[in-house]
Amino acid sequence: MDRLELARKEAELLEAGTPYAAVTIVHSAGTARTEGKMLVLPDETIYGTVGGGAGEKLAIRDAVTLLAGGENAVRRYELDSPLSAAGQACGGSLTVFIESCRATRPQLIMVGGGHVGLALLRAARLAGFSTTLLDTRGEEMIAPAIKAADRFIQLENFGEALANTRLPAGAYYVVASYSHAADGEALGGVLHHTDAAYVGMIGSRRKVEAIRQKLTAEGITAEQLDAVHSPIGLSLGGETPEEIAVSILAELLMTRYGKTKSDL
Repeated sequence: MDRLELARKEAELLEAGTPYAAVTIVHSAGTARTEGKMLVLPDETIYGTVGGGAGEKLAIRDAVTLLAGGENAVRRYELDSPLSAAGQACGGSLTVFIESCRATRPQLIMVGGGHVGLALLRAARLAGFSTTLLDTRGEEMIAPAIKAADRFIQLENFGEALANTRLPAGAYYVVASYSHAADGEALGGVLHHTDAAYVGMIGSRRKVEAIRQKLTAEGITAEQLDAVHSPIGLSLGGETPEEIAVSILAELLMTRYGKTKSDL
């Protein structure tokens, strides 16, 4: 992977809100590689290289540890060994800078690309959110919403497929799909992402209560359901998709900045 490809991958990870560590060679002596950069994901997936071999393995180990704590560090690895002395392995030393990289923009996960979803995707982007659209429908039905989102993931279903989709930690989830049944299934899938900063679902109190009863029977806890913002948004009085989107976005921003409705 050349530097341009690596830069594109780094931009892709940032846009998706995927945390990673960037490992850059600062100095090397007695090794085959004098410069290089590598991106390391929490599961030890890598893009690029800092030379391979024992030095790279040590750097991956340290990168994952530092990323978990959101820390940066310089690490020096002494690679001389009996094998390197015998010419059977690389020796020398390798110094790298490891930087933990996390998303700088809040992440909106919009479940449903209907009228409200489209309006919220557009409004959230203006407010500085990175946006991901999840839907079981494709471009032939929700093309404007797909175009409005930074990223689109077409799901087989809103249940297990949504629950198992890898999504950014600390994201803001809004459920507004095409039916009450789909919303209920989607909320169940979303609640598997226990690292969410916010979960909200559009709908009346009657609809919310019916879905709550169904999910409780499926094993979702009362504590999880109590944390769901539904009916969603601030009570601003609007009824159009755009007005509803503004009310939802206002609640997202309120949550982001640690405010409550009592502060308003």
